[in-house]
Amino acid sequence: MQNNNVYELFEQLDIKCTSVGELDAQKVAFLEENFPDLSGKIKNRTILLWKDRIEHIKKHSFDKSGIPADEMCALIPEIINNPDYLGVRKKDLSIQFIKRYSDSILVAVRMDGKGRLLFRTMYTITESQLSDYLKKGSAKEFALDK
Repeated sequence: MQNNNVYELFEQLDIKCTSVGELDAQKVAFLEENFPDLSGKIKNRTILLWKDRIEHIKKHSFDKSGIPADEMCALIPEIINNPDYLGVRKKDLSIQFIKRYSDSILVAVRMDGKGRLLFRTMYTITESQLSDYLKKGSAKEFALDK
């Protein structure tokens, strides 16, 4: 994707879906090692965002951070490609990408029945929420090998 601001991409082009990132081999290995429920289930690596999810982001409350929807959308590829933490929501095996900014932002991606990885939502989380995820083991620090 040339334009990494997906908000602008959907505004300028008549498209319904676009790629917002890839799950590289290192992230897949990390997820499968740390969250065994995912082992062997990640078949596709491309993460898709459907246009209707933009409306969802607009409706989502970002009162604490005050970040406008277009700026939040522009962060999606960076958060997916360079997360500080990776996690899994046990209820539906959603993959969580968490990036620290002044407020930490969580991007949730879910596998559909066809094995596709689909962007579901994004929102800011508090430091105490992040600490809770880490304490419970539902998220783990992710560091790229340099």
